[in-house]
Amino acid sequence: MSSKKDFLERHSIKQLLKTTLHGTIENIATHLKAFLQTKDPESLHQYRVYIRTARSICLEFSEFMDEKRQFVLDKTLKVLQQETNEMRDLDVFIESLDAYKQKVDDQYWDDVEHLQTQLLAEKELAYRSFETKFTPKLQAKIIEELTELQNDEKLCLPKSEEKLFRHIKAIIEKRLKKIAKLSKKLDIKSSNEKFHKLRLHYKKLRYTCDALSFKQFAKSFKPIQNAFGKVQDKNTQIERIKRYNSANSVALQKVIALLEEEIDNDKRVCIEKSTKDILQTMHEKFEKIFTCKES
Repeated sequence: MSSKKDFLERHSIKQLLKTTLHGTIENIATHLKAFLQTKDPESLHQYRVYIRTARSICLEFSEFMDEKRQFVLDKTLKVLQQETNEMRDLDVFIESLDAYKQKVDDQYWDDVEHLQTQLLAEKELAYRSFETKFTPKLQAKIIEELTELQNDEKLCLPKSEEKLFRHIKAIIEKRLKKIAKLSKKLDIKSSNEKFHKLRLHYKKLRYTCDALSFKQFAKSFKPIQNAFGKVQDKNTQIERIKRYNSANSVALQKVIALLEEEIDNDKRVCIEKSTKDILQTMHEKFEKIFTCKES
């Protein structure tokens, strides 16, 4: 058996950065190609996951990277992520709509189905626009640029040759402290922005731990991230519904009311999963990574 501590003492930050970026860039290329061929929402989702993973690693270890090169790498990845935000929001909303339809009186189904038709039309337009823009030539160019950045020997500073063990505990604990600080201020009346900000901290923590192969630890807070994700998704959906002259539609008003009620419930779940005791347990699990044997 080998411990995670052994892994951290053997590998450098540079090794982690190079290996993670190499893997994520390959997966970005694979899932982008698959999405453009199949239009499968899951391929789009995985494409976004690998972009976020690469960005999270670059952010957490930015002090070990050349500032200008790290900025260019993150900017490129950020643009790719932003290009797909609208499509992902539409996919999530369309997938959820059937469930919402069942919760309103059947006399309003026509209005809900009309909303669904509008969403599908917007999705088709967004997908087509993305497909038109991301030609095979542009895809190859983007992946080539990312690969060149990843292979650039000046991307990582000399201090990145230091072993992970010397730095990783402080980096993860810093993220855990930010989560604890924000969670302390969270209540049912907190703004969507505060819930969204906390969600992003959990995502960064999860992606970093996945890259470090802290699989069980990362898995333990996935339900928390999902709970915060539901709050964000439903707030986004409410804002979209309001574009469709919802003030003059009883059905859409009912869907908005339903979403607002569910958001309150989702917020309670977030708060329950982010208590001081739960976060303390999370911290203790992280501490054990440095002492316990990996099965």
